[in-house]
Order: sequence, then C-alpha cells, then structure tokens
Amino acid sequence: MGAEQPVVLREAHSIVVEQLARLRALAEDTRRNGAVLGVALRQAERLLDEALVQQRSAVQWRAPVAKGLAARVADLRAKYDAVDRDNRANQHALKQLEQLIRQIEMSSGALTGSDESSNADPWVLALRAQIIHGREEERVRLAREVHDGPAQVLANSLMVLESCYSLAQQSGVERLVTMLDRMRISTREGMLEVRRFIADLRPGGMEEHGLAAALADYIRGYANAYDARVTLDTEPLPRLPRESEIVLYRIVQEALQNAHKYARGAQVVIRLVRQDGRLRLSIRDDGPGFDPHEVARRAGRSNWGLMSMRERAELIGARFSVASSPGHGTEVTVIVPIES
Repeated sequence: MGAEQPVVLREAHSIVVEQLARLRALAEDTRRNGAVLGVALRQAERLLDEALVQQRSAVQWRAPVAKGLAARVADLRAKYDAVDRDNRANQHALKQLEQLIRQIEMSSGALTGSDESSNADPWVLALRAQIIHGREEERVRLAREVHDGPAQVLANSLMVLESCYSLAQQSGVERLVTMLDRMRISTREGMLEVRRFIADLRPGGMEEHGLAAALADYIRGYANAYDARVTLDTEPLPRLPRESEIVLYRIVQEALQNAHKYARGAQVVIRLVRQDGRLRLSIRDDGPGFDPHEVARRAGRSNWGLMSMRERAELIGARFSVASSPGHGTEVTVIVPIES
C-alpha cells in the first residue's frame, strides 16, 4: 500500500485482511470435509452398484435371495442419498464461501490503490470465474447422467451377455459362442470407454489434494489407457484459486488428447514450476510437429483444441503460447501470475 494512503483506509485494509484469513480457514475446513464426504460417497456408490448387479442377476435366475437383496439395495440407496445430500450441501456452502472471499478480495483492491485496468475490474474477474465454474458444474452434471444412464445400460448388457456366453459354451453351439464372444468384447470395450469419459469429466482429487496430485492421477490413467509415455515433473506448489487449477487441468487434458491424435507414440513431458512469482506449465512432445501459422489460418474443427486452450488461459489472465515446427515436436506453455 502506498505511503500516501489515509490512516482510515489502512485500518480498513487491516480489518479486511483479518476477516479474509478467517474466511479462508473456514473454506479450508469445508474443503477438507468435502474430501471426507467425497470418499464416503464413492464408497456408497460402489456398494450400491455391486448390490444392484447382484439383485438383477438374482431376479433373472429367480434365486431365493432376490427378496433379501432388494431390501439391501433399498438400504444402500437410502445411505447413498443421505451422503449425496450432505456432499451437495457442503459443495454449495464451499461455493458460497469462495464467492464471498473473491468478492471481498476484489473489493479490497480498491483500498490498496491497485490499477484500474480491465484485468483487475471486479465485474470482469467475477464473470470469468462464473464462466469457469459454470463449465465445471455442467461437466459434473453430464458425468452423473452418463453414469446413471448409458453406463448402467452397458453394465446390465454385459452381465446378460456373460450369462448367455456361459450357457452357449455349455450347450456346445460354436457359432453362437463366437457371436456372443464378439458382443461381449465389444460391450466391455464400450463400458471402459464410458468409464474413461466419466473420469475425464471429473478432475479426480483436485479439491482434496491440489492440482499436481490431480494431474498425476489423470496422467497415470491416460498412460495406461493409451500405452503412452508421459512424464510429470513438478515441485511443491501453493494452492491456486479453484478456477485457475481447473483451467490448467483442462489444458493438460486437451494437450494430451492432441498428442494422442497427432503425435501418437511420442514421449510427452509435462512440467509445472514456479518462476519469479509466476506458475509455468509446459507440455512438450517429441512428435512430428506442425506449422502454427498454417493451423491458425484454417477454420473448423482442426484447430478447436488450440482455440479452447487459449480461451481457457485467457479466462484466468494467463499467457498462452504454442511453439512447434514440422519435425521438431510441439510445446504448449501457460504462465499464470501467483498472488503472494
């Protein structure tokens, strides 16, 4: 704060700083509670899914345990719904707290004599945060609908196919066995794809463990799914605003998908480091590369990935760049200012 600031504004700023510290501590406690609830919700969901599969199988084969399994399903569903309600309430409370903190932070900028540029304008910052959170809420909704719809249909189909396959093997009908085997493999692959899609929609563990841990988890799954060579090089990092962590996570996702499409089999190195009060994210592959100017001239789907990454970076005031040339690989770089 400059030396010319009146005493009353300095006192007001001290009050705001003290209240912000209390609100941030409350938000952190809410975040930790959310992590516990998230674990409990996933456990309840897994138990319910297993019981549903057992119940359907028992009903199909008219097993005497079907009635008992129905009661167990009802009990597990009630427990799942209770944990889900608590989790949603906690998420709503955290969102409200984070919005309040952001509003106070933006208002306190007026007390410190910060610049009046559009990047610091409270309305601009609030709108950017709202866009990012709106996108993530839509992803969570979509993941839930896919899990409750297509994923369940595929799981049920696979269970029936497995039973048909066993019966066909016992009856010795070779052609039927072959056809059912093809359907079984196809359904299993479809189910894996749907599960991978759901996992990609939800940044795993970010709220509990931070950006670096969420990226490590995603990269493990990506490397296993595509047999890819990906290295993550990071260091202990401060927690960033939630919208900044989400944007960086999505940019890594998009960059890796681009590498899978256009540089399949190439080594990918992701680095996340602090430099001079900034966070630098780089994703480099040693694939065939491309001409960025030519891509920029093209319209349509071919350059949507780069446009999406650039737009996301701009939403959090980050600097985005792409360096590539034919035969020399590609490097995507995002530089984000870090508040002290």
